[in-house]
Order: sequence, then structure tokens, then C-alpha cells
Amino acid sequence: MLITKIMGKEVLDKSANKIGLVVDIDYNFPLWTINYLVVRMGIIKKVNVGVEKVDKIGDRVILKVTKDELVKTTA
Repeated sequence: MLITKIMGKEVLDKSANKIGLVVDIDYNFPLWTINYLVVRMGIIKKVNVGVEKVDKIGDRVILKVTKDELVKTTA
């Protein structure tokens, strides 16, 4: 999957609650790996979501954690 295809995808937590949208991706170009996704939650707040927290990427990005767990680990 191309990185441009991930941009703008809706992000859901493991309970299928909407978290936000992917607005940026941090990647390691020489190693061809993604470090984390930047997810916009609301109007201003942005959260870095490590790839270890991502379960699946398809039409939407589905996480392995709940919204509360995500906010606690990034705070």
C-alpha cells in the first residue's frame, strides 16, 4: 500500500470508536519503515500512534488500543 493511500484515512480504536484522521506519517526512508502515524483528534489535538498500536489498515485504520489507552500513553 502506498503511503499516500493511508493519508486521510479514518482511525478507529479497538472498540470501533472513531478517533480521528491520519494527517501525517513519520517514516524511515533508508529502511523503508513507518515509525508512527500522526492522527488528528478534533480540531487541534494531534497524537503520534506507533505502528505497534496499529492492528489493521484497510478502508480504515484500526488500532489495538482504546481511545482512553491511547490518550494515556501519549500524555
